[in-house]
Amino acid sequence: MNEQAKTSDDPRRAAILQAAFDVFVEKGFEAATTAEIVRRAKTSKRTLYEFFASKQDILSALVRYGSQKMQPSLDLPAPQDRAQFLVVLEQFGQRFLGELLHPERTAMYRLAIAEAGRGGGMVARELDANGRQPVMRAATRFFDQAAARGIIRGDDIATLLSVYFSVLIGFAQLQTLLGAEPPFDAEAIAQRAALATRATERMMRPA
Repeated sequence: MNEQAKTSDDPRRAAILQAAFDVFVEKGFEAATTAEIVRRAKTSKRTLYEFFASKQDILSALVRYGSQKMQPSLDLPAPQDRAQFLVVLEQFGQRFLGELLHPERTAMYRLAIAEAGRGGGMVARELDANGRQPVMRAATRFFDQAAARGIIRGDDIATLLSVYFSVLIGFAQLQTLLGAEPPFDAEAIAQRAALATRATERMMRPA
């Protein structure tokens, strides 16, 4: 195991990240202090600064960790035909929506909204850079590969992506953020991914 992997697996680092997550969600990023984080992590500031250069560095690590959980979904195989394209798209939708609606990710989005209301945008920028942007790059690359294979038309990619994500997410994230509806379970997520895939398929024109 290399040194970076050892550092990532260090239980002291994990404890700091968990404590920081709890403090950020409860108090907001600006109001959170490293003193409170180390107290909850049952460690010292010296140990905290062995792993993280600043409070911002801790936040970035938290967002990266959440985004890394989506990496298997982002490693999409190049589609060989229409049937495989649709199967992979539906599988991607299930994994992506499950992670998007996960309670910890929802808590981070609530934190981003609260910080934006206070005039800050740091959390939102981190979530966008490490969450939305990598997902969109992976999806666009997958659709580009499908166009290169003649599965879809290249000039339809933007429209197809818009339809797919609009149907996939819909109001699900807003409802989850507001707590207005019961959380999506695995069956509801699978149904939504299938619906988004069917909607995309209906919009596909012969290449």
